[in-house]
Amino acid sequence: MEVSLRGKTCIITGATHCIGLVTAKLFSELGARVIGIGRHIPEGNKGVEFVKLDLTSRADVLSFIERYKREVGVIDVLINNASVNSRYSVLDITLEELDRMIELEVVSPILLSRMAAELMIKNKVKGKIINVSAIQAYKPLESSLAYSTVKGALISMSRSLAVDLGKYGIQVITVLPGPVYTKGEEVPEDLDRRAATLLRRMGRPQEVARLLAFLSSDLNTFITGSEIIIDGGRLISRRPDPDEITSGKV
Repeated sequence: MEVSLRGKTCIITGATHCIGLVTAKLFSELGARVIGIGRHIPEGNKGVEFVKLDLTSRADVLSFIERYKREVGVIDVLINNASVNSRYSVLDITLEELDRMIELEVVSPILLSRMAAELMIKNKVKGKIINVSAIQAYKPLESSLAYSTVKGALISMSRSLAVDLGKYGIQVITVLPGPVYTKGEEVPEDLDRRAATLLRRMGRPQEVARLLAFLSSDLNTFITGSEIIIDGGRLISRRPDPDEITSGKV
């Protein structure tokens, strides 16, 4: 069986870099109409309809939602993937940083999920809403208060959405990547060797994208309210993280 997204309309946030960009390209190759949301529109990426949008601005998000409902009006898959690193402890985080993280990774996903659910129900689409969390929701790094908090919130949000939307046939899933290299296409060999995963290497964005493609496809028919970890065994590994990971450099 081959994964196909032909005929599906998909929104992917954080689609202009890293995991989101790789996922957007893959979904387009698999036949989907992809609306990729991000702060910057990349050049030379055919097949993806990029929309420049600041997801930390509630007014901008609400404006996009109204425009999307009016001009497109259909959605099969929503992937709330947008994320930024945030390296503050409870002792030094500012209210501005806390607000930014909550708007980006809690408020915006809820607003977009509500839009997606309304359109899916209206059009009788048994769609998918997938929230991209992180294993830091379970195992925080030092000085990552806001990041770990919002990633944990996405898990609880997904469970609540799954309870509310299951009767409509809408599946809601959380994906938790572990150490995935996002600074370029080639992982430094030394960093791969020191990665604290059971597979003794860093993850690649393509590996997460392929998982998201399966979960978004018609092959996935009975998963909802669940968390799926893709971390190469990091959570059960006893190896220490490389300094580049603990410091937030990668």
